[in-house]
Amino acid sequence: MSLKKKQIESNAIMYLPCDEIFDAKELSRVIRLFLDKQSNNSFLLVIDEITFVKDWGRVIKALADEGHFRKGLCLLTGSDTLILKEAAMSFPGRRGKAEQTDFHLYPLSFSEYTNLRYPKETLTPEVLYPLFQDYLICGGYLRAINDLAESGEVSAATFSTYEQWIRGDFLKQGKSEEYLLAVLLVLLTTGVSQISYSTLTQKIGLISKETCINYLNLLERMDVLFHLQAYDQNKKQGFPKKDRKFHFLDPFITRTIFYWLKREGYLESLQLESMLVEACVASHCYRLGKTYYFKGQGEIDVIWLRDNNCHAFEVKWSHHVRPADLKMLNHFENSLVLGQSSEAGIISGISKIPLYQFLYNLNGFPPSRPTP
Repeated sequence: MSLKKKQIESNAIMYLPCDEIFDAKELSRVIRLFLDKQSNNSFLLVIDEITFVKDWGRVIKALADEGHFRKGLCLLTGSDTLILKEAAMSFPGRRGKAEQTDFHLYPLSFSEYTNLRYPKETLTPEVLYPLFQDYLICGGYLRAINDLAESGEVSAATFSTYEQWIRGDFLKQGKSEEYLLAVLLVLLTTGVSQISYSTLTQKIGLISKETCINYLNLLERMDVLFHLQAYDQNKKQGFPKKDRKFHFLDPFITRTIFYWLKREGYLESLQLESMLVEACVASHCYRLGKTYYFKGQGEIDVIWLRDNNCHAFEVKWSHHVRPADLKMLNHFENSLVLGQSSEAGIISGISKIPLYQFLYNLNGFPPSRPTP
């Protein structure tokens, strides 16, 4: 709000990327040079990827204790969510009086992407379908979105930028690029199938189970990956010891990893669309509430707990859905088939709606249901 009201002068705003800040001493020196010029003026200091700098928390804590942040705002960003959360706990009483001081920013959701393209318009499924096809290419990353809007495709340079981000974060933590690519290959070729840590490790073949879990955890902390546990209907929670389903968080990141592996000679081709679509549904639900999958005599793609209700979603990315494929949904009162067709309807007593319409209206879920 201060920026919109022009309450902060341009010379009192600093953006500091930490890619080339080598240590805490240099970080402190650069920040103090900026703060010493501010006197009593309001300022905005944005420190990007601060987790790259060892012992950065000690620098920020010291500056806060010295009172440097009383007149301005210091915004810290990083791609490792765990490190940021742990560091936040070490700053009690030093984070101002705002009700919310921590923000987890995901790539744009489909509805956010759509509103960026068509602000303040109500869109029909027929209009949403081609928009969703675009979203499966560019995902929620602005650079990829701009590429697609300007030239009809995402540039090789943009794919390279995000590939370098993933590789760089791993190398900075002393990880092996060879092991990383082996993990990504198995995740990508496993697709939406459930799998155990032990089986993943066996398929990778190069590393121990502990190392495999370590790499997976780092990918999750970077918001490259997330996983769903199997759902326990009785306890209304996950089965931590059962197989998991691993999804990439965003379709553009999935494509980035695919092209990376292809260029390195790990694979030639792979059918991505069905995997991308199911991952989109799981990812969007995961961002808003507890999300699982269900495995009984059959499987349900997504179980979503919201507002004390359990919702079951089966993704059928085709224009024709067979009633025999929906038997497990009858075990759940609140169930939906999310399909490719723009027409809503009822199949074997279960509501079917366009998948892209579901994602577009997800914040206002549940949508109105069609009459049988």
